[in-house]
Amino acid sequence: MDNSQSGCAVRYPLPGPGILIALSSSGWLGLLSLITFGADEGYTFLGIIAITLFFKYALITGLGRYTLATGKDIFVGIAETPGPKNWAVWLLNGVYYLEIFMLGFSSLAMARLLTELVHVSIPPIAFVFVIFGTIFLLVSVNSYWFFRKFLMGAIGIIMVGLCAMLFAMPLSGHDVIFLKLLDLSTFMSVYESSIIMSSVGSGFSLLFYSVWLVNHLKGSSVPGNRREFLGQIKLDAALGMASLFLLCILYLSVGYVFLYEHGLGAPESDLTLEIVLMVTNLGFFGNGIFVVVCFVALFCSMLGGVYGRSRVLQVTLPRSIPGFVMTRKVYLATVLVLVSSAFVSQFFWSMELTRSFVSVRLLLFSLIVLILIWIDRRLQPDDRGSVWWYMIMAIGAGVSFLIGLNLLSWLV
Repeated sequence: MDNSQSGCAVRYPLPGPGILIALSSSGWLGLLSLITFGADEGYTFLGIIAITLFFKYALITGLGRYTLATGKDIFVGIAETPGPKNWAVWLLNGVYYLEIFMLGFSSLAMARLLTELVHVSIPPIAFVFVIFGTIFLLVSVNSYWFFRKFLMGAIGIIMVGLCAMLFAMPLSGHDVIFLKLLDLSTFMSVYESSIIMSSVGSGFSLLFYSVWLVNHLKGSSVPGNRREFLGQIKLDAALGMASLFLLCILYLSVGYVFLYEHGLGAPESDLTLEIVLMVTNLGFFGNGIFVVVCFVALFCSMLGGVYGRSRVLQVTLPRSIPGFVMTRKVYLATVLVLVSSAFVSQFFWSMELTRSFVSVRLLLFSLIVLILIWIDRRLQPDDRGSVWWYMIMAIGAGVSFLIGLNLLSWLV
């Protein structure tokens, strides 16, 4: 894989994959849901979002610490989980594949945004085909450094547009609260909490970070000491979570400014974007800034989702299937299967299926977090996480399990 750098020592590239992978959480589910939350309840979810992203930050740093201590990616440790051989790895592979099906809705949202931006009626199916074809070509390059250059330009567009929007929107300081207590007594509270945990906090995609780090360090030594390098990892993770937090503030603010402050609740999720596009007014450029930011963020989410899963499968499949060799052609076939699955999903994937998958996803995520805690405990004492790290991981696993179980019970 074209991820390593030559030489006896390597430097951590800032921004690194922490900030890039963070954008994979900015898909259509988070976009529409956060605008809806902002329209219905203002900024009450901001506290939960901040706590969730802090958990995600701890997860990234734990992955980095494990990889620096062992020189292996996290999937090696997961494969050693007691039980049938590679059962946990195959469980993750299955989750990664199912998550691909959710990308079809992102492509449809992008088609709606492009129509609004260019004021030209484009058949949605034609645009969706083009967008997935573009993603296939970009992911097929099979180079993290190319992927990084491409996404760095996209991140620049998102950040400039985000700042321009936040300054342009007439945000008021009254009636703004940042606390939403976890309430498992009603369906909406459970569902809203599950969306925050799943779209903003799910860490499945972040496991790719460990694969990247192993390839980046291959044949090279960490300059100085591990603590120094881990500090760079923590900084990158902090940048990624801060960027995602700002994007969440933007989505909440759009719903808050254009619906909530005018006494208008959000309509059905499928109509939320339509309403916002009609009422958004941000000065000379109208809602163009909003459309561009959302369009680029959704594309980055889709590209990051396909790319990260392709690279993980590139590593896990040869280890899990005896005699399997990941050649260039096999890699391209893997990418094609993922892209084709995402394209087909728009014809049958529904909000009901999404809710069911979110509940199961949270339950499985709690299991994976427990496995990560078990893996960390097997490290040498000096390499293990702190008591605070274990507490954060355990609390995250417990909350994820409770929300997922309650949501599943409501759906069933």
